[in-house]
Amino acid sequence: MKTRIAVVACMAALVLTGCVGHTHSLIQEESDREITVGTVRHDGPDGSMMVLEFRGTRFEARGFAIERNQNLAKLKQQYGIDRRHWDRISSGMDTDHYVYSAEPVLRAGNGASLRCYAVWRANRAPEGHCVTDEGTHINFRFE
Repeated sequence: MKTRIAVVACMAALVLTGCVGHTHSLIQEESDREITVGTVRHDGPDGSMMVLEFRGTRFEARGFAIERNQNLAKLKQQYGIDRRHWDRISSGMDTDHYVYSAEPVLRAGNGASLRCYAVWRANRAPEGHCVTDEGTHINFRFE
């Protein structure tokens, strides 16, 4: 009986946390001064979303692809001698080694766009840069 309750409690926790998604806010001090507002969301039922306010204009993208990668050859070289750890990595049970990336194109109501490139490791927040239509590079970092 206790085992059944523990399993149900764990499943409920997984379902609830799996539906929330991850939302991150801009770190002002570590981003371009001309970005005043920033939010990025990945995972969850509503999909991906990124919003940046740059030079007083709001740019937004929704539903962009997020890639998940890991360098298995490098990880095998690093953890191959630790057979248990390698088995967890190769089976997908150890997700700490994933690197995520996205290339959303944020659009403003006036037709302007920002081509953004973001990357982050598992359990970390996205960071990267955007390029304006004029070629200006702007850096961002989320918490």
